[in-house]
Amino acid sequence: MSNLLFSASILLALASVWMALVKIPQWRMKARVMARLRHQGALEEEAAATWLASLAERFTLHPAIRGDYEEMGEALEITGRTEEQARIDYLLICWVMPAIAITIGFVLTGVVWGSLVAVVGFLLPRRIIRSMAVTAEKEQNLEAIELCHMTRMLLEAGLSIERALRLIAAQARPVMPRLSLRLDRFNRMMEAGADRTNALNELGRNKRIVVLRNYVSLMKQSSKLGAGVSKSLDQVIHEAQSAERSRLKEETNRIGAKMTVIMMVFMLPALFTLIGGPAVMSIAETLSR
Repeated sequence: MSNLLFSASILLALASVWMALVKIPQWRMKARVMARLRHQGALEEEAAATWLASLAERFTLHPAIRGDYEEMGEALEITGRTEEQARIDYLLICWVMPAIAITIGFVLTGVVWGSLVAVVGFLLPRRIIRSMAVTAEKEQNLEAIELCHMTRMLLEAGLSIERALRLIAAQARPVMPRLSLRLDRFNRMMEAGADRTNALNELGRNKRIVVLRNYVSLMKQSSKLGAGVSKSLDQVIHEAQSAERSRLKEETNRIGAKMTVIMMVFMLPALFTLIGGPAVMSIAETLSR
């Protein structure tokens, strides 16, 4: 019975994390869209969002929480979330949902299994966020290569940087779904009258997306010096492709090492049994005589 309750608590914790990561952002966006379409309840929804954002900000600025949030906030930001969304999602995913799962775990399974649920509920969301950040980093570095190609093509056609990025954000969304969120943010800042340098700094704020940061640095130099960027973009593309090939080689080598361990653990004992089994049986028969 205790094992069943423990399994139910683990499943509940996983379901809570899945709802916080997948369903809650979708429900939040759907509620905003429906409120704006119907022109009803928009003020109440914005007030609730503002209240939750202020609560998340006060929570993440607490000295005991700040260190953990700096790591998780950077990981959430790299997935395309704004700072406000990152704070809210951190509060919900890393504290509210685990607290609910831990409470249910202690009530249903007791102290021992409840402690295990608490450990899993605390560590699992952070592990999932880190994995999401690593995946988003790889994808956005690859998408940034496509961004360099398209920018070079549009700049050679005579478009400005603002018009090129606006066109890329509108037309290349299927090719670069993650970077499109950052490009939309850049375009909104430019439409609001922000300085181009500040908007570019916001676009390349995350240091882990190396290709995008090199792209932003090149665009800032082009804005100040007025020089052509086609050859420089070609160099950025070449360096990014070389880094990607090196990364793939490293991952391939790691896969080979992992397969060696798997073969040693699972295949060699079976092979030894197949080869040495008849010999062992013969020796046993001889000794029995």
